[in-house]
Amino acid sequence: MATYSSTVRRLSSGPLQGTALALYFVLLPYVVITKWSESEHQSNGAIVRVLLVALGIFWLTFLAHVVMNVVRLRHGKRLNVGGSAWLAGLVVALLPFLVSSNPSGASTLSTSFAHTPHVMPFVRHASHEPRHSLPPLAPLATSSLVPLALMAKRRYDEILQQDFEPHDDQVDQVIDLLRHGNNRLLSQIRYLIGDVVSGVVVVPLDYEALPAADRDDAVVVKILSCDEHGTRLAFAKEGGVLTIHANESHDQIAASCVALHQGKMVFEETTRGLLRSLATRAVRHCVVVYLGAAKELDEELRASCITLKPVATQDIDVTYQFAKFSTPAPATVSPAHDVRVELLRADPQITGIDEPFVATLRRRCIEMVAYLALHRTEPVTGDRLRTRVLNYANVDASSRTLANTASAVRKSLGSTSDGPRLHQVTSSGLYATHGVTSDIETFHSLISRARNMTSTDAAPLAHEALQLIHGEPLASALRGFEWFLAEGYFARLQRDAEWAALVLHHEAMLHDQFELAFWSLCQGLLVDPYSDALSDALARVPRSRQFGGDGSGGAKDQTVSSRGTVTMGWTFDGFTKQVSQ
Repeated sequence: MATYSSTVRRLSSGPLQGTALALYFVLLPYVVITKWSESEHQSNGAIVRVLLVALGIFWLTFLAHVVMNVVRLRHGKRLNVGGSAWLAGLVVALLPFLVSSNPSGASTLSTSFAHTPHVMPFVRHASHEPRHSLPPLAPLATSSLVPLALMAKRRYDEILQQDFEPHDDQVDQVIDLLRHGNNRLLSQIRYLIGDVVSGVVVVPLDYEALPAADRDDAVVVKILSCDEHGTRLAFAKEGGVLTIHANESHDQIAASCVALHQGKMVFEETTRGLLRSLATRAVRHCVVVYLGAAKELDEELRASCITLKPVATQDIDVTYQFAKFSTPAPATVSPAHDVRVELLRADPQITGIDEPFVATLRRRCIEMVAYLALHRTEPVTGDRLRTRVLNYANVDASSRTLANTASAVRKSLGSTSDGPRLHQVTSSGLYATHGVTSDIETFHSLISRARNMTSTDAAPLAHEALQLIHGEPLASALRGFEWFLAEGYFARLQRDAEWAALVLHHEAMLHDQFELAFWSLCQGLLVDPYSDALSDALARVPRSRQFGGDGSGGAKDQTVSSRGTVTMGWTFDGFTKQVSQ
């Protein structure tokens, strides 16, 4: 007690000081009002009124201090021990008895969840006041748990970022909602999205069969509809375009978005607010969504945020649709009009261009498009293109060479409804494309999906990936493409090709499809001719002459007779070996 006597005195003084302050708070207005009226008949009335005004200002300051302490306590912050803190704690304790609860807060969730996008709270970046509305829980019209899992993720993020503070009568609802959090389901949605920047995906009702993706890139999703086929989600990453319904307001859009990553979403309506948010955000954990018209922004700003694309419900295109998981879905978005870079052949080619490349710049153009296609998820600096792609004999290309090559590429790639496939270079010297895909990306996407399956289920995907190989990659490219080796693309291609060849070989051997097993290993050897695993497996594939090809007419399932065999004989006298037929 002697050691902690000072602390005990401070703790015990809190209620005493608080009681005295409460009396002071109640009595001071009475004193000010009565003395103000009496001062009119006094000779020194002006001085008394000045003192009374000072007391009134002090009373208002004390009231503001108590209110601030109440707000801090409501947000879980610590206060210093004292009379004001004790009063604030008393007010917080009495709030449940002073504020009547709202019994209507337990209304049911609309069964058309997808068409009521305002069910989630929204905190606009310009206003940091928390919203207290909470969507109650009720059975959905569809058996999918995707909407509930996304609602739980949104609510968890808001609580973590202190953007939502439930009332006392909403705590149980918040707990029930958070119990529907499903990290594996969110990972499965990431698997469906893959490396695509933006689009629409359908999460099937039997999503349990989908593999989970181990990714942490920032993705914003939004529910468009729920029906008997599953849940239709619009998604977008930084630089992408988020599909929305044409009749939605800004508040509805912002309230229905969910971040799949562990980070924040910031919504801005003006270009000035967008610039401020981009300048002050933490890049890896914050995504900025621009609610205004995308045409108001330049290429650089659009590449740094997520823009919106209002679309009528009947015009929404689905990027992936898994009617049944056993039916393979396309690995990437490759509409017929997209430009495709083919590097899994001896002579690299680009298909789908509007007009041939300029003859004198053809090699540089193909290499530049190939590099941009493999880096299409991130803008590429002009300096990197000059020093790593367009250089020759360790001499960097000039800025003029880069400009001429980019102009030729932009002209040959053509344009879509979103503008030129090769965007105009930004003020910071960044190059980006859209509508340009590659067989390398499709190959790795197929193998990535196959690696999460059993060998039996992975074999069809491996077969599809190996069919993309039309020769030894880049064998006829005598110049350039050093970056393909230096940046690890060739090493990754060899690893995936070897794995796919061995998986398909294994399954083919189990089903006695020896020609398919032989073909798969040959395809793998085109990518990695020095693979010992592929060479050894190729030597063990049975040949047709072992099953009657030697003219004996025997079948593979018949036993070998003594006819045509080799017999051994020994003569012990001469210690000689005789072989007789």
